[in-house]
Amino acid sequence: MTTRSKLRMRRLAGALMVGAAAAAQFGLARAQSAPARTPTASVSGKPATAGAGGSYLVMKKVQITGTSMDPAHPSMPAFDLLIPSTWKIQGNVSFGAGSPTGCYSDIFATHLQASSPDDSTKFQAGPDSSSQYADDPSVLQSLNDPKLRALGAGGKPCPVAKPMTAEEYIRQNIVKLYPSGTTVVSVAPFPELNEIVRKRQGLPPGNGNTGATRTEAIRVRLAYQKDGKDMEDWVAVAIVVNIYPAGRGSLYDSHATSLVSFSAPKGKLDANDKLFQVMVSSLQPEPQWVTYSGGVLAKLYQAQAQKVATINQVKSQFYMHEVQTINGVTANAIRGANVSAFHADQNVRGVQTFRDPATGKTQELSYLYDHAWQNGSGEYIMSNDPSFNPNEHVSGNWSELQPVR
Repeated sequence: MTTRSKLRMRRLAGALMVGAAAAAQFGLARAQSAPARTPTASVSGKPATAGAGGSYLVMKKVQITGTSMDPAHPSMPAFDLLIPSTWKIQGNVSFGAGSPTGCYSDIFATHLQASSPDDSTKFQAGPDSSSQYADDPSVLQSLNDPKLRALGAGGKPCPVAKPMTAEEYIRQNIVKLYPSGTTVVSVAPFPELNEIVRKRQGLPPGNGNTGATRTEAIRVRLAYQKDGKDMEDWVAVAIVVNIYPAGRGSLYDSHATSLVSFSAPKGKLDANDKLFQVMVSSLQPEPQWVTYSGGVLAKLYQAQAQKVATINQVKSQFYMHEVQTINGVTANAIRGANVSAFHADQNVRGVQTFRDPATGKTQELSYLYDHAWQNGSGEYIMSNDPSFNPNEHVSGNWSELQPVR
């Protein structure tokens, strides 16, 4: 491995892109199949054939769609993702269905599960989950007032609960969804995810422990038994807490976001670390979806602000703060998508740009690999071996891409 690749490995424990998401393991059983191309090469991550020297990944690009409320456009592309070429994927983004709370911020739920052919290894994501709290008793009382509470999907209200740390959220809300006897093996900070979330919020880099918006991210390793087999998972989540003045104290608007897991049989989780990083760093929203979903949320918050304006000024101001936040995040995401998704932050997100010398088109791929090829059908091969030629080892016609330094 090159010195640059080693540096990248130390820099990146994993990278995550946006996202409200949902998957079967996290309690959402219904997911619609996303279109997937017929694989042309064997599963990636295994040692290359004799003489190839080193290992490589064979990935394919897949897409999940989002359900809109516009009759003229009932669905539209929502997220892109790279998965191993032989894997299958299920996923869609639904309005309301699968939302864990009644908070407007959770109303778009993305269902996503990618799995190996034998279902032994899975990449999954879970839904955003939000809550509100106030330390002024009078404001706290208004949060529970039926006349003032916003009702989201299924008529559910936004929960009133104290902000949690990322570890508390996983231990109290995620571990209980696993089989009985699941143990937390380790808990570690996830600075890459924290920086990504802060960038999406338009915040400067930092540890996220101070200011009007506080952020934190961790990565937890779990061990458990399923169907008599020993399994291991990584689970990562970010917590974002927006703090607003309210009464004689503060109002806390909390979001558990970018929840993702990677599961494998015991003893095989570490060997899939690179694959996990490649998959999560490839997950990107479509600009059209960012514009649409952000617009819907802003309208919901604005309507609620107008509804409670004559009843409670604090609540009205809070909803207008949310509109401003959503508009800012949407503008930031669109701006990033239009310049190949945050060129300046590629190191944080774990990607680099490759160019097709024949067409001049560019593609972001993981920076854990120095060499990449494509076959023109949405499939990519990545390797760190400068002498490796996929045309000698993998079926298909592969053309090399050039890294853009």
